[in-house]
Amino acid sequence: MNEQVISSRVLKTDLINWRELQFIQQDNFKEWVSNGAEKLVDSILKYQFIAPFMVWQSEGINYCLDGKHRFLDLEKISNKGANVPYLLPATFIDCANMKEAAELVLVYSSNYAKITQQGLLDFVNNFNLDFPDIQSMLNISDFDDISFQGLLNKSNGNDTTTEVVPSSLKDSFIFPPFSILDSRSGVWQERKRKWLSLGFNSQETREDVELIAKSGQSSGVYELRNKMRDMLQREPTWDEIIDYAKKKGMHIYEGASIFDLVLCELSYRWFCPDGGKILDPFAGGSVRGVVAGVLGYEYLGIDLREDQCVANRKQASVLKLDVVQTQWYAGDSNEVLSHKMSEDGFDFVYSCPPYADLEKYSNDPKDLSNMDYADFKEVYFSIIKKSVAQLKEDRFACFVVGDVRDKKGFYYNFVSDTIQAFKDAGMELYNEIILVNVVGSLAIRVRRQFNGGRKIGKMHQNVLVFYKGDPKKIKDNFPELNLGDDLEAIASEELLS
Repeated sequence: MNEQVISSRVLKTDLINWRELQFIQQDNFKEWVSNGAEKLVDSILKYQFIAPFMVWQSEGINYCLDGKHRFLDLEKISNKGANVPYLLPATFIDCANMKEAAELVLVYSSNYAKITQQGLLDFVNNFNLDFPDIQSMLNISDFDDISFQGLLNKSNGNDTTTEVVPSSLKDSFIFPPFSILDSRSGVWQERKRKWLSLGFNSQETREDVELIAKSGQSSGVYELRNKMRDMLQREPTWDEIIDYAKKKGMHIYEGASIFDLVLCELSYRWFCPDGGKILDPFAGGSVRGVVAGVLGYEYLGIDLREDQCVANRKQASVLKLDVVQTQWYAGDSNEVLSHKMSEDGFDFVYSCPPYADLEKYSNDPKDLSNMDYADFKEVYFSIIKKSVAQLKEDRFACFVVGDVRDKKGFYYNFVSDTIQAFKDAGMELYNEIILVNVVGSLAIRVRRQFNGGRKIGKMHQNVLVFYKGDPKKIKDNFPELNLGDDLEAIASEELLS
């Protein structure tokens, strides 16, 4: 893969007549917060003018991308008799057109003022900006994405049953391949809703684990649903209601954990060759198999429970997935993987193993969630070794894990043990990604657990990526990515044909 080149878009820094600056944003775009106007005046008087205006020049006009409030306060100071220089420095930025300049206005932030919701709405509509696509780059305090989505729907006259979906989800990678992935972001949650809109019922596949229906919530959540209905001008889904309630710090009743659909999609697209074969030794629910089938990969998931496999197959049949391409095998992975499961091997090992005894999945003594940690670790290492043996050379494996505490409150060191297990099996740690989870009920629980034992609230998982073979061959086996296709197109081609 070619190294990405970062080029400078700064053309020059020069003195300009600041009084002739023109502005792209309208007057209601921002509002002062916490005496921001006075603070900015005090800063200019004390430290003088130290931050150049950011400027885009088009047809001889200097448009200010960042510095409108400095401009207004300089005018105020000048009108009160202060001697403000006629010429002040400005840094000129290269922009292809007015729309790109408008996007930069959004990205630049201010210490003294915040963007108003109505101002943002007017600005986005004025320049026809693809707001969901650039939202993750913004730092807007107290931003309410549900309310704003409703404003966009109403102002654009959209069909109120249609989701607002970005046209380009980071064309190359869907999300930037950074070491931190934030599942709390509006763009991430929107991508997740797109997956669910395909007809995916993730709770149905965890039949043996006690679950509370999403609709079984407190009266406060139902009141929130009514408010969301008014804001969105449509009936919100329960996924939207629960996500929004979590952002508001409300307590949500939840059952067993459900694997993140978006993380699954990214993992396959980033680390498995197109059309490759995926081995999942701890299949659990249907998520990883269904996502694989929708995206055109072959998938073999192994789970100890026959009824879980039946439920997964039922989900796959609802989505009309190929039963040969998407399979679940009922059995003990430690025994099943002693046999060759694919004639030519697998292209990717991907799984989310039981987090020791954190969640109990069955009463079967072979179920790892029933074992003490010493026994768990022994079987866990064995399954990883047998999985790696089924993996082709020059391929990746990825496990999503998180450390858990023992009965005394100390961590098992499960993450490090997973790394060691793969190392013992002949694979080296290649990438570590932190998946930041939504806060959910943690905001309620953390006060008690911290005051009672100084236990920090854990809201992340470790996505560990390993490599088998020669890293120099990665660029030969994994071509440059351009993942511009959307789930709507996938759905129409793969599921609805």
